[in-house]
Amino acid sequence: MPRTLIALLLAGWLGSAMAAERLYLNLIVNGVAQGDVDALYDQDGYWLAEQALKRSGISTPEGMSQEQDGIRYFRADALDGIRSRLQADELTLYLDAGADEFGVHQIALTTQREPRWPSAAPWSAYLSYDAAVLHQSGADGFDYQFLPTLNAAGNGWAFRSEHSYFSGSSASSWARLRTTLDYVRPEVMQRISAGDLSPRQGALGFTQALAGIGIASAFELQPDFEAQPTFQSQAAVTQPSTAEIYLNGQRIKTIDLQPGIYEFSDLRYFSGLQNVDIVLRDRYGGTQRYAIPYYFDDTLLRAGLSDYSHNLGLGRVNGSFDRYDGLAYSLYQRYGVTDWLTVGAQASGYAGDHSYGALFSLRLGWYGVLSGVGSWARHRDQPDGDAQQLNYRYNHERFSIYANLQRQSPYYWKRSSLLPESTPLRWSANLGASIGAVGPGTLSLEYGRQEGVSAQGNADRYLLGYTFSPWPNTSLSAQARLVDGNTRSWSGFLNLSVYFADGHSLYGGAQYQNDQTLLSSTLSKSSPAGEGWGYSLSAQQQADSTDYMAWLERKLAFGQASFSGNRSVGRQGDYSNWRLGWQGALAYADGAVRLTRPIDDAFAVVRLDGLADVGIEQNGSLIGHTDEEGVLFLPDVPSFSYQQIGVVQNDLPIEYGIDRLQKTLLSGERDGRRIGFATQRIHGVSGQILRADGSPLGSRRLQLAGTALEVATAMDGRFYSEQLPAGSGLLQAEDCRVALQIPANGAVSTELGTLYCQEEQ
Repeated sequence: MPRTLIALLLAGWLGSAMAAERLYLNLIVNGVAQGDVDALYDQDGYWLAEQALKRSGISTPEGMSQEQDGIRYFRADALDGIRSRLQADELTLYLDAGADEFGVHQIALTTQREPRWPSAAPWSAYLSYDAAVLHQSGADGFDYQFLPTLNAAGNGWAFRSEHSYFSGSSASSWARLRTTLDYVRPEVMQRISAGDLSPRQGALGFTQALAGIGIASAFELQPDFEAQPTFQSQAAVTQPSTAEIYLNGQRIKTIDLQPGIYEFSDLRYFSGLQNVDIVLRDRYGGTQRYAIPYYFDDTLLRAGLSDYSHNLGLGRVNGSFDRYDGLAYSLYQRYGVTDWLTVGAQASGYAGDHSYGALFSLRLGWYGVLSGVGSWARHRDQPDGDAQQLNYRYNHERFSIYANLQRQSPYYWKRSSLLPESTPLRWSANLGASIGAVGPGTLSLEYGRQEGVSAQGNADRYLLGYTFSPWPNTSLSAQARLVDGNTRSWSGFLNLSVYFADGHSLYGGAQYQNDQTLLSSTLSKSSPAGEGWGYSLSAQQQADSTDYMAWLERKLAFGQASFSGNRSVGRQGDYSNWRLGWQGALAYADGAVRLTRPIDDAFAVVRLDGLADVGIEQNGSLIGHTDEEGVLFLPDVPSFSYQQIGVVQNDLPIEYGIDRLQKTLLSGERDGRRIGFATQRIHGVSGQILRADGSPLGSRRLQLAGTALEVATAMDGRFYSEQLPAGSGLLQAEDCRVALQIPANGAVSTELGTLYCQEEQ
């Protein structure tokens, strides 16, 4: 009995010893060598360490496993979904796994810049203005106009108030045009507004300016956010491969991929059916091609996304600036049910007139988008009404088609005493198409039909247009239009535009209408982004006169001057008028106050550490030069946009270095933001360090006492540094030290000559 027990214990011990035998296997996964990996061997076979499998890319291994010394091992021939083959004489293990064993990976085809939205900025402000003197033929004296805009912003708040003052020979008036206070929350893309509001409404909605409070979605607060659905697709990769992404035959991205399931997403485009190709090329020359047509459309919302604008207040009396009367409201909401269906509703009301409606947008696969609106109106002073609208749009690279149909009852729209009475329409429809390419040009056709409540409102409309570029920088366009109703009328035009360097252009055109052909021509130069000139000279025939017009503008660092004039010569006599104006702004940001060109939105302050007369570029265009304090205000910066701000390198003094030549600015809500460039005066210090015996202290590193700054010597003991400060200092090595005395003479370089190293005792 004792012998039997001893034998059983011995057999168990030997079995355990065999199970605990450690070794290394040469692992090859899907043909890719992973090197030697940790493994175990027992009577059941070979076991691989879990970490070795994960390092090879197999994200979640499953199968028969055991644990040894706190490490989990999986049996090589019992891994779920993975085939194994052992070459025992070379201890090489081959594993062949499907793409899903390597996990799912996300590949964004459009890069999102960081930060996604601007941080809160300190307070800034500007007073932008437009002052002008005007004169008209036959008028006594001059008229004066002054248009000021006060804007203050900071920490997410933005206040703006626009005014107008006019003084003429007979009267003068001051009017407040618009005043608003906004608070933005970029992280949730939301804007809260108080003051004068212009609510957002969809088709067939009643629009009404009001003074009150509103809350709305604002996707523009994150410049790289895309509210419309984007292209998404999935591909399986079993071998290390290179993925090439093509959009309409143009390669837009190349990515190296390891095995796995890849979800390609966030590819954006303007609109229409586009051809997307994903080409996978593995290391052995194998190629897989996925051709995926996708229809992009900006009227749809991403699934789960809401677009809204809700406003409540007092209605602004039409034609007035400071008169408000009666409760007004406006509610608008859209929701992305899926990437191919967006639904919404709207409601608005003021002074007894109310409208309610529902809307939708539906993507029809690859065949365009159908959208529609149905609306009902209730009126206090006229009968109620209803209206419907359907729109279809299809765009391709060289072909597009659109159609719309609108029907309304006679009293759907509210009547206004400010507008002339017209024949109400019962319905109208349009059908159009265009086809073309860059070379031959684009041909467009449209047919329209409308029917009114009486025969006077019935008409057919025909339109034929053609546009092409016969030569580089040249555009030719022509159009013919026929309206066939109670009377038949032809109209059309032929225009030629030629664009030259530096913003110059020449335009000539002929317009046919009412049995007359009228000619016009314009020679112009667009104003530059920064300082410089712009002008326009034109002549235009009218039905009974000829008008000659001129415009001239000069942009300066602290404002811009303009002159415009018009002279009319005709059967009714000759008359002329002109306007002389000055526009500018007084702005404050980052502790600086400057006069600059007019500011309409946000702005920026560039600081260059006191370096004067250095050119500053915005998105590649020269804007101006820094003043004597190294400051330049950039007056034309859109809110919530990425701007590339650069320094003209050739304008930097030769003795100065700079941290970077270009930086990215992300602007905020009509605010002023600082963008600084750190400069440093270059002061080169050189010399030679010798030991006490006269031999060079070669190939050594010495540290400036009290700092982390180091100086390296060459084999002959010479050194050069642009970091050593002026004054007294001590360079220390392990066995010696060197006393320095660097003069503060403002020179670009200083030669200290021969220095001797005092050896440590």
